[in-house]
Amino acid sequence: MSRQKRSIKENNDKLKVQLELLRSYAGQFDSGMIHMALPMATQVRVLIHQTNYSNSLLHQLDLENKLKLWHSPHSSFSRHNLLPTWDLLLISIGSEGASYLPLGSKGVFNRRRDDSNNVMPEIFFPLELWWNQTVFSQGSDYVSRKDIVQFIANKDGGAHVDEEKWPIDNYKESQLLGFYNQNGDSPDGNPLYAAMRQIAEEILVSFEVFESRPIRETPSFKQAVEFFDLSKHESNKHLYFNFLRDRSYKSNDQSSFQIKDFSFKHYDYNKNNWSFIDKSAPSIGKECYIVEVK
Repeated sequence: MSRQKRSIKENNDKLKVQLELLRSYAGQFDSGMIHMALPMATQVRVLIHQTNYSNSLLHQLDLENKLKLWHSPHSSFSRHNLLPTWDLLLISIGSEGASYLPLGSKGVFNRRRDDSNNVMPEIFFPLELWWNQTVFSQGSDYVSRKDIVQFIANKDGGAHVDEEKWPIDNYKESQLLGFYNQNGDSPDGNPLYAAMRQIAEEILVSFEVFESRPIRETPSFKQAVEFFDLSKHESNKHLYFNFLRDRSYKSNDQSSFQIKDFSFKHYDYNKNNWSFIDKSAPSIGKECYIVEVK
């Protein structure tokens, strides 16, 4: 029997199912089942990972170049920082000690402020630039979102268990990230799986924003974002970024990868009833501001 291509409606139905599964796994992770990071990685791979041999669901729906993904750390990894980097996590300190947790969304989205106490707009990247951002580092070892998802899905038990341990396995151990309390104890938790949970959160938030409409858009004028690539191999990018006041500020660094324009998008809280907004927190205004990189 010959195979027929799925209709757009059928693929949209598949997308809804994939997002429902991702949301369900995220909820189970939050209830204490941290190994839900395994199926989460597999769902994200189905949605995003594009190869010469298989098409991602976003590619099939022509969303690869339309959907923008939330960069929840807001800031960028810096190659000049000699300390370990763990941008997708926070440290929670309680009566029983410290632990690594996902950064989340309700406590941070549109609630971070700059030195002048102004609310900082959230940042949304094109898929490739989001996927390849450096989110863990230890010395000269860099880990991107893509690395995390592919490792957990392909090597760690999401869809396959590899016979050998890989270097990224070490990021499951919290002591690798270099944070210790006064007694010399490192925080509890599995940093790699917590980062996987945050990647899922970024995707879920991004789809809610994507399905909403901004009330207005402000162009970037001369402003831009410069992306740098730390890797030596074209197939394995490790990116970080820097905002430019003007394109003429471009770095002479040989690792300069791309320069992208961006726009400010303004959304109405009341109109867009997003699930990731903490409605119990004091109101910070009727609008939120998003930097959307083109």
